[in-house]
Amino acid sequence: MAEFGEELSDRELEVLQCLVDGSSNKEIAAQLFISQNTVKVHLRNVYTKLGVSSRTEATTVALQQGLIALPGEELADPNPMPESPELEPELEQAPEPRPETSLEETVAEPQTAVVPPLLEEPKPETQTIPIAPDSRTNWRSPALIVIAVLMVFVLGYVGLQAWGATTTPTPSATAVPFVVEKIEDAPWWRNRPLQQPKAGMAVASVGLNVYEIGGETATGITNEMAIYDTSSHTWGAGPPKPTAVTNATAAILFGEIYVVGGQLEDGTTTAVVEAYSPTNQAWRPVAALPQPIAGGLTLSDGSFLYLFGGISDGAVIDSAYVYDVAADSWRPLPPLTQPRAYATGSTLAGQLYVVGGEDGQSPLAVCSYLDPDEEQWYDCPDMLLPRSKAGATDLLNKLYVFGGEVDEAGQAIYSEIYDPISEMWQVVNTPMLTNQPAWQNLGVTHIENRIYVMGGKRGDQFIDENLVYTPFIYQTFIPSAVTE
Repeated sequence: MAEFGEELSDRELEVLQCLVDGSSNKEIAAQLFISQNTVKVHLRNVYTKLGVSSRTEATTVALQQGLIALPGEELADPNPMPESPELEPELEQAPEPRPETSLEETVAEPQTAVVPPLLEEPKPETQTIPIAPDSRTNWRSPALIVIAVLMVFVLGYVGLQAWGATTTPTPSATAVPFVVEKIEDAPWWRNRPLQQPKAGMAVASVGLNVYEIGGETATGITNEMAIYDTSSHTWGAGPPKPTAVTNATAAILFGEIYVVGGQLEDGTTTAVVEAYSPTNQAWRPVAALPQPIAGGLTLSDGSFLYLFGGISDGAVIDSAYVYDVAADSWRPLPPLTQPRAYATGSTLAGQLYVVGGEDGQSPLAVCSYLDPDEEQWYDCPDMLLPRSKAGATDLLNKLYVFGGEVDEAGQAIYSEIYDPISEMWQVVNTPMLTNQPAWQNLGVTHIENRIYVMGGKRGDQFIDENLVYTPFIYQTFIPSAVTE
């Protein structure tokens, strides 16, 4: 069985290269003359060995580690041979060629796209005009140099005095240190709380930042965006989302954060889709959904965007849609196995998992996943508890589900983890649920090996908790031999 950190085989490297080239599972199978099931096995092993859960993360890690090359490029030779210098003709010198500007790859943090930097425009050549020897003024005269220096000093001093008289300096903000607090003996920590109690917001992570967008507060639905820097434990503000929504989920596609649909302030649902670029720090509109939907689940497989279920016109629906960035359009997919709203899930080994939710009357424990290449649904084992309005994320090819509303027969005093290889659900100890089992409409995402669980509601009360869960990761270490 593949293990995290293990070296990739030659066949796995070939599959990984095809993945970076943008090939689907069906295309990879055709190129390598293997079955699609074999491709899935290789991809699952690649994800496990690299410690990733999606095509985008696998591409990013592979580029960072130099395992593969981008289309049209070759891997650098680790032991290049020095080139012999060429002798130029002595009598006739050819014009010196201008150096070519090379595109340097820029690889962002996990769940981002590879974007080459803009080429710098060439600067105009500067022409030097010599001063004739018989010029009447000698600008190199020591006396004139002294006078010029004194004039610059006087003008600069006067300008600073005038600026200081009309401008009040703004003191630089100093971040208040924050000490992360461990929760009991469990692998849970309390981070700096949200800027305000909030629930139903869209949450996603890019690089080392967590983006918390929209949602509902005690005063109503908001369009604010807060950015949490996990390295400094500080919150900052980002550009507000053009449309204020709650009960909307987000997914990353090609380095942008897509927020799909949602519920408006007047309680109606919307078909509006908006994307935020952390690089450009700006929002842009995206093709609207075929129908207004709130409470749906947005996922990405690194190539396309998907939306499953939700509520439309007051009814729970089983609709499924896929968004093509190139065409800027949505098209329908085979519907869910049953109508569901407020489901959760994530992408595991290229499969899109949708778990839990509600049918309009009670929470569900159902689990199913869509194979995006075959566009066919498959069943997976039910969760240990029926959960609606829970939060989930993937980490090392496992699905983590936190909180959620449950029916009267059970209390959500724990969270759950699903392993698609063993097809088993297991308990995740969640101390904060021991005395308060109700926790719904929370936001969940992950950065590296840390899972961030934030906000939500306990009953009718909005909360501002920002918690971190760090699951124990099994690693195999080979001891080095000591020689005398």
